[in-house]
Parts: sequence; C-alpha cells; structure tokens
Amino acid sequence: MKEKEKLVDHLTGIYNREGFYKATEELFEKNPDKEFIIAYWNVHRFKIINELFGRSAGDEVLKNMADMIRSAYEGVEGTYGRMESDNFVACFPAELLKGSREFVHSGEITYINEGTEYHFSACYGLYQVKDRNIGIASMVDRSRIAMDTVKTNYVKPFAYYNNTMREDIVMEQMLMSECDAAIRENQFEVYYQPVCNALDGTIISAEALVRWRHPERGMISPGVFIPLFERNGYISVLDRYMWDKVCAMLKRRRERNLDVVPISMNVSRVDFYSQSLCSDIIRIVEKYELEPQLLRLEVTESSYSDNPQTVMEAVKKLQDYGFTIMMDDFGSGYSSLNTLKDLPVDILKIDMKFMDDLDKGGKSAIILESIVRMTKWMSLRAVAEGVETEDELNFLKSIECNYIQGYYFYRPMPEKEFEELLNKPELVDVRSAVVTGSNESDFSILYNESLKAEGIFQNMSGGLGIYELVGDRLEVVRVNKGYYEMMKAGNIGMTTEKRLVEKYMAQEDYQSLVSKCLEAEATKDTVQTQIKRVRYDGESVWLDTRIRFLGNKGNRKMFYFYIMDITKIKKAEQDNYMNRYSKALFRVFDKVYRLDYDTGYAEVLHSIDDAMKVGDRVYFKNFFDKFKDHILSTRRTEYSEAMKDKKAMDKVLSESRSGGISVDYKMDDPDIMGFEWVSATFFKVETTDEQEDYLVCIKRI
Repeated sequence: MKEKEKLVDHLTGIYNREGFYKATEELFEKNPDKEFIIAYWNVHRFKIINELFGRSAGDEVLKNMADMIRSAYEGVEGTYGRMESDNFVACFPAELLKGSREFVHSGEITYINEGTEYHFSACYGLYQVKDRNIGIASMVDRSRIAMDTVKTNYVKPFAYYNNTMREDIVMEQMLMSECDAAIRENQFEVYYQPVCNALDGTIISAEALVRWRHPERGMISPGVFIPLFERNGYISVLDRYMWDKVCAMLKRRRERNLDVVPISMNVSRVDFYSQSLCSDIIRIVEKYELEPQLLRLEVTESSYSDNPQTVMEAVKKLQDYGFTIMMDDFGSGYSSLNTLKDLPVDILKIDMKFMDDLDKGGKSAIILESIVRMTKWMSLRAVAEGVETEDELNFLKSIECNYIQGYYFYRPMPEKEFEELLNKPELVDVRSAVVTGSNESDFSILYNESLKAEGIFQNMSGGLGIYELVGDRLEVVRVNKGYYEMMKAGNIGMTTEKRLVEKYMAQEDYQSLVSKCLEAEATKDTVQTQIKRVRYDGESVWLDTRIRFLGNKGNRKMFYFYIMDITKIKKAEQDNYMNRYSKALFRVFDKVYRLDYDTGYAEVLHSIDDAMKVGDRVYFKNFFDKFKDHILSTRRTEYSEAMKDKKAMDKVLSESRSGGISVDYKMDDPDIMGFEWVSATFFKVETTDEQEDYLVCIKRI
C-alpha cells in the first residue's frame, strides 16, 4: 500500500512523475506493437490564479483539471499524471487523435469567483513514440520541448516534436554557455535606429537595439538570443549592459559639447521582477551625470499583463524621477486599450505590422487614424514604427502622425555611424527632440477651454460627447463619464461611424441624425432630436439628443452632443398604445411576442404557458432554421431571410394581401409523447410615436 502511495500525486490523486514513468513502461510492455503518443501540457498564466485568489484556489483548479483528465481518458488504454505545479502528462494510443480531440479540452478550464468567470487554456507538446529505447523520461522531455515552442502562441495550442527542436535546444545551450564571455569581451554592440519628424526627416530621437557580433559565428540575430535570454532571465544582465553603454555614449558627447537626442531603451518584462530595477536605472543615469529626460524607457504590453501592480509602481517611480515612458508595439497585443487605460505612459509606439493592408484602405486606415487622434486627446505623442514606404509615410502625415521610425528614413546602424549623423546639424532637430507629450494644436484644447476644465466636462450630469462628421461618416470622438454610464460602455473609447450604422443604429435613424447635424451647422443653433439606438450591452434605448455645431478642422465638422435617456418615457407611451389592441390578441392567441430586430430577441407580451413569462426574451432570428424541416410552406427560404432582416420582413409583409404572413409547423410535445401542429402569424403595427412594432402570435391548431 505504501509503495502505491509513492506513485500517486497527493493533491490530485493521479500519478506523480515516478508513477507515470512506471505505469507507462508497463503499458509499453503490454502493447509492444502499438503506436503511442506522449503529450505534455502546461496551463497559460496559471500563477494568476494563486496571485488573485490564493494557493488554496489554485489547488482546487489543479484537482478539477485532474478530474477532467480522468473523464477525458476514461476507457482509453493509456496513462496520465501530474509532473509538477500545473504541468501534466499523458500517454495514449496514436489512433485516438484520428477520431477525437478530447484531450485538448482537458486543459481548458474555467474558474468562477464571485460570479465572474476566468478562463485558462493550455499549450501542448506531442511526441510520437518511435524509439522506445530512449526511455520514458526522454520521451517526456521531447514532448516538453515541443510544448515550449508554442508556449507564447495563443493561436496554435500544440506542436509535434521534431529533431530540429532538439538542435535548437543544443544551440541555445551553447549560446548560454558563452553569454558571460560575450559581456566581458563587449561582443554585444549597441545599434541605433533614429526616430524622425515625418514632415522633414530630421532626427528627433533614437532607439537603442542590441546586436551580438560573435567572434566565430558572426552576427547572431536578436530573434535567436533575445527570446532565449527572456526565458532564462539573462535578459536582465543584457539590459543593464545596454543601459550603461547608451549612457556612456551620451556622456561622452556631452563632455565634447556635441548634440544629443533622447535615446529609448528597452525594459524587458523580466526586469520588472527585480526589486532593484528602478534603483539600477537611476544609479546608471547618476553615474554618468545625465538628465533623465535624455532616456526613454520602452515597456511592452506583455510586461504589464504579466505583472500589472509591480509594473505600475515601477513606471510611476521612474516617471516621478523624470524618465519618459513609452509603450512599445501598441496595437499588436490583445488588450492594448485596457493596458493604456491603467498604465501611465508618455509616448505610444504604434506597431505598423498590424496595418499590413493599409494600402487597401478600410478598417486599417480608420483604426490607425483613430489611435493617432486618441493620443492627441490624451496629450501623448505617437511614434509609428516599421514605416517602409512612401505611401505609408504620406498616409501617416495625412492623419497628423508626425513621428516616424522605420527603414524609409533609417535602418538600425552601429554607434559610430549614428554619431556621424548627429554631427550634421541639418539632420537633427534638437529642440523638437527634448519636448515630451503633444504640443500640437488640436480641438481638445478648444474643448477644455470651452468647458473650463477636464474635471467639469467629465462630471457634468447627463451624457456629453464631441462628435466628428467627415462626409457622411459620423464618429464619436470624446465623451464624459455620464455617456459611458448611459451607454453601458465601460471603458470603450471611440465608436466609428461604420460600427454605429451597422451595429448600433438603423440606417434611416442614422441618416436622420446626420441631417440634424447639418441643420445645426446651418442654423448655428441648438437642434433637438430623438434617436433610437442599441447600447453596448445590447439593449435598445431612446435618447433625447441636443446638437450644437462647434466648428471645422480641415474637412471635419465638429459637434457637441448632450443626450438624455428617455427610454422609460417612450416605453410607457408604447405600452399605453399596445394596451389598446393587446387584449383582443391575448384572447385569441396562446403566445404573443414583440420582435426587436436590433438585438435579435423577442419579448414575451402574453403567454398561457407557465414556462414562459411576460417580459422573458428569446432569440428569434433562427426560427425558420430551427423548424425548417417541420414548416408547411414553399416560401421557407424567403421567410427565413425575413426573420433575419427587417427590410426582408417589410417586403414579405407588403406583398401580402392581409399585411401579415402565417405559417404552420409541427413541434415535439413531451406531454403527449408525439408532436402538435402550431400556427404562427407575423404582422407589423404602428405605435403613436410613428415607430413600428413587429409581432408574432402563436396558436395551437
């Protein structure tokens, strides 16, 4: 009994490492000719559970995972166990993957705390057992190596082991054994890539980049050694080496009375785990007697998401000392806006890689323009990195993104070559280089002046917004807290015209709103209107809207909106009108629904079925798809389209002599162990506010 206990993980009740090895050896002995696969997996960011909810919560999640693994492998001739922490392993017949992918779901978990769901997924490494002579431990090691290749890839959750992966590991081990010598021998070199003024190409700052010039292997790509150093923590040593080299260059030029520009230096996410980070950076700056304004520290979104509280505290301390903080690769992550909301930064570096289809226009151009405008409202400076073509440059200039980094102007260059550029006054704008934040003329200045202060704007009662009209495209530019609360918008910053039309407002309502804006411009007076739209949580609302024209900025027309939610008043008006005809309908039909095409949900107005109550909502747009095999009508396809699109419904109803359509269908009735026939009638009524309600009335035949 005690011998068995040694083979079991005491927390989860499944095999531990030793138990898995022993059980898998026995499995192979029983099945000498069968092909097996070994899977090794790890839960993404599992440590967050322990950090947020405590160790006991993490233990519960691990036990739940073990239960899911037992369930997934029930009846399978295989083995499974927990290696350590949140790392699990399994061995199963290769044929299992051909017919099922259940094993993948065994690493997808949901943790519920105080009603909020937290989702965690896993990454997998798979090793197809070809040579059983290498031993179970080596097989597991190979599957773990495969897992490591997708550990930061949230799109592809698994990978199969191949020999190239082993070669990469060997290369990494060789590099790690040589990195200390590389530091001592100054094999790591600082390359600089200038940041330029888009209008004239003058240099205003630069980014320090590392290159490894190996005496035997030549130039080693940062793409090879940077990820390696980040994984093993050596990146912190390299970063401090780089900071020292950059400061030494600036100090040397200062002593010779030569021009300098601010240099941005990368701060790895690993650096933030060091309690001495801030003191180390400050010590280096003071060592070379430099103003902190000459150093810009680049922080990535992943740094913040991994360790938010620590990063925020460090950033605030460094800012207070005088450093400029940059968010690197803005737009390339999954939650850049959330990070920007929480993390105080001075400059955004916009990643142009997510604008690969910029030449095609459309969404990419709108997104990029919105980001640049957002930086101005927040008094930030935006730098577009990765700019390579004249077309990209011209577009960025057209949207007033005036700071550019990329091959179009300069590639990264050795320190000597960079200093030669700085020695040419006509190529450098020293005055522009020392300015932080955004000092460009923008309508945000007008807004603050007209409203006296940002605090007044944010805390005024009701919803306030600044809207911009370009052609017939209306965009929400800036709103106050009251607007967020009224629209249930959380921290959504902007809503483009296209989203407003296609998702939040009917086309005719939108065109009416645009015409009211033009009326406000023409009359130079406040124009009042009532509009219906959908909030960000999916609910339809009525808004009393007052519009005032502010002025023009280029081809943009700026408007001030004051909105009040009058949904309850409108609902009361509609309910009074509905009562006039509802009593008759209720006497004839078993159920009466009101269809809301904006949300796709039908509201129960009347029901004799205890399972359905007045006010309940059900999704209706899949009605004809759901019952298509049981509907007696040759126009099923046409009616199906009418359920999904209001215009299609209007067309069908207009072609009907009675102004309505009826379909008969059968549905299962568990009470009679069979089915019953049901008739559904669709029609439209106009309410007193000149709006239209779409009703469907159900009756058993």
